[in-house]
Amino acid sequence: MFIGISAYNHESAIALVDESGTLINYYREESLSRIKGDKSFPKRGLKRIIKLHELENDSINSVIFYERPLSSFLFPLKEATKYLPESMNLMVHQIRNFNKSSLSCYIDLAKYCPGLEKKLIYTDHHLSHTLTSIAYSNKQENLCSIVVDGFGDRSTSSISYVKDKYNIKELWSSNYPASLGLFYSTITDFLGFSINEGEYKVMGLSAFGKSESKEAKLITRLIRWDKCKNEIIMDLTYFSFHKSITNSYNHKLKDLLGEPRNPFAKLQPGDKYFQRYANIARGAQDITNEILSEIFKFAYQITKSNHFLFSGGVALNSSSIEYLANLEFVKSIIIPPSPGDSGAAIGASYFGYLKSNLKNKSIDKPKLYPSEYSCIEQRDHIKKILDTKFRVVTNKEDESIDLACKLISQGEVIGVIISNGETGPRALGNRSLICNGSNKHSVNVLNTLIKSRSPFRPTAPAMRKHIAEKYFQLNPAIMDSYNSMNATCRSKKDSISITYPITHIDGTARLQIVQDNTILWNILERLENMGIEILANSSLNISGDPTCFDIIDGLMVCSIAPLNYLLTDLGMIKKR
Repeated sequence: MFIGISAYNHESAIALVDESGTLINYYREESLSRIKGDKSFPKRGLKRIIKLHELENDSINSVIFYERPLSSFLFPLKEATKYLPESMNLMVHQIRNFNKSSLSCYIDLAKYCPGLEKKLIYTDHHLSHTLTSIAYSNKQENLCSIVVDGFGDRSTSSISYVKDKYNIKELWSSNYPASLGLFYSTITDFLGFSINEGEYKVMGLSAFGKSESKEAKLITRLIRWDKCKNEIIMDLTYFSFHKSITNSYNHKLKDLLGEPRNPFAKLQPGDKYFQRYANIARGAQDITNEILSEIFKFAYQITKSNHFLFSGGVALNSSSIEYLANLEFVKSIIIPPSPGDSGAAIGASYFGYLKSNLKNKSIDKPKLYPSEYSCIEQRDHIKKILDTKFRVVTNKEDESIDLACKLISQGEVIGVIISNGETGPRALGNRSLICNGSNKHSVNVLNTLIKSRSPFRPTAPAMRKHIAEKYFQLNPAIMDSYNSMNATCRSKKDSISITYPITHIDGTARLQIVQDNTILWNILERLENMGIEILANSSLNISGDPTCFDIIDGLMVCSIAPLNYLLTDLGMIKKR
């Protein structure tokens, strides 16, 4: 067995790959700790995996950490020395907290699983991302891997040629602090959203902005692609992330773009400053699209491959994926369902697997739902709360699905906790809130009353493939991305889907094409006979909380939100 770990910087996660090259379990630590964006050592995930699979130290070949800790620790520190004395606080903070950085993985392993620390090995951050992408690709030879994130080890972006899974050669990189990911995070911060969590809000807000606006055009002063040198050029005089522990930008950015948004103030279309903020978001999205397209062009030039792997935190920008897929030389883009750091735990586990002495190594394409769980394991724990606060309407699977369809047709919102959890940050049906995607009232209840989401962020639509082809312009180059909500697409001209509340103001939607024999597929098959073709699908949680993992999390959401029904492995549950 091979255990991959990502931790300490962004979302922590743990992955387990067996001797046949199959991902058999995976957990994000936030799912178990209930701490949004938990970046601590994934001790809960590790203990759960060891218990569920009855692992002994002798049965574990290696534990692989997803980056090289010393490089990750020293590179930002070295950069900060250039800005003394202004950067002194950052340097002191880094040194004081070295025991909470990646350097402490060995110590934490010894603390929680004595003996495993002796099996710890390290791999390159961007290589972990690349191996994760390879795992989800049907084609695993002659590929171009592009990784774009905030920072990892030493690079913020890289291009590698993948001859095969054993022969991966990095051909280009952009070193810290020139970072497209950190640029986008800074704009996220400026617009009043949380870094590493609110970037998708900027993407949603950008649809309301105007590319020709003054604010959007000013963004081009901050970052650009140099076509002569083939590198990212960033004007660091506007930024502070490389020399401050508290500020990502400085007064110069305020002078350029005006006052930043108060993060505690609501942001509503029509508000006094809404258009200015939307224009800033539009400018950030435009320059991101432009730089990514230049990276892809350069990558094609130096690798001669038109089949791309794309990962890193920036690959979560689903609007950019649609833009890149339209480049004339692109034949395919594969993005793992969790392209950020949490997903890199999967690539780390495959690194150990490929380095082992096992023969005939192959990498099986992982399932979208690998986080092993069943509501049945908690049946005894929830008996009391079920008896007093809820009731099981029916415990029969077929009747539960029929009831779910009936309720959805009547305008209800249904929570779903079925079987294993999803890999990535996007709920794909097993941990979802669902309702009729064409019913504006139902979607509003889901989006605003239950989720407390801003009105400029539409809920994603889920549908079967033949329905998606009916309403939306699908791009064959990114078909896999539609399975995991990794890409937006445009409504067809004069399509009724443009009027649906799941479609953005610019006519795009981050759709999900549901896979056969999943819970959403079964529900949609029956709903289509009732005239409902599209579901609105959002993660089952309250805004600010991690997506629900187990049935106790789901019952908690039902208790505090206007959500009356929960579809589970135990049947359909109704709040009393």
